[in-house]
Amino acid sequence: MTKRARRVLIAIAAVAIAAIVFLGWYRIHFSMDPVTGFTVNEPSSERRILIATQGSAFKDAVVAGTVERLRQRPIFIRVVDVDDLANVNAKEWNAIVVLHTIEYGKAPAAAQTFVDRIGDSRKVVVLSTSGSGDFKIEGVDAISSASRMTDVPARVDELLGRIETALAR
Repeated sequence: MTKRARRVLIAIAAVAIAAIVFLGWYRIHFSMDPVTGFTVNEPSSERRILIATQGSAFKDAVVAGTVERLRQRPIFIRVVDVDDLANVNAKEWNAIVVLHTIEYGKAPAAAQTFVDRIGDSRKVVVLSTSGSGDFKIEGVDAISSASRMTDVPARVDELLGRIETALAR
């Protein structure tokens, strides 16, 4: 092997290693945490809301604010991880809230598949987060937001307005 060929090979290896390191850092820094599900109020309630979310400080705060504002009403609320949407029967819920992040320009497969599967998206409320705040899940009229903690109260208000609309149907 010539000296030039060896240098080219080393340069290619260095670029490949740098790309792997960057992708690993990106995944660790921006990936969502799993969510431990919980319920609020009586499962026998006439009105039922499912909230499917990914774990992040912003999404956790939005879910906490939304649940706190709904807690005093006779509404059963179940919070699950977005990955659990594959097991959801949409007919069991009056409103379904999906909070997810856009990763690599796309919604998580579980969220997109769920929206595609249910067909009638009028009872689905989606909050898509991205760095710029301008990406949305395809197939629904979604709220789009950057994950700024100062925006939590506004996003909670916006979600509650859309939940009210879904519950009124």
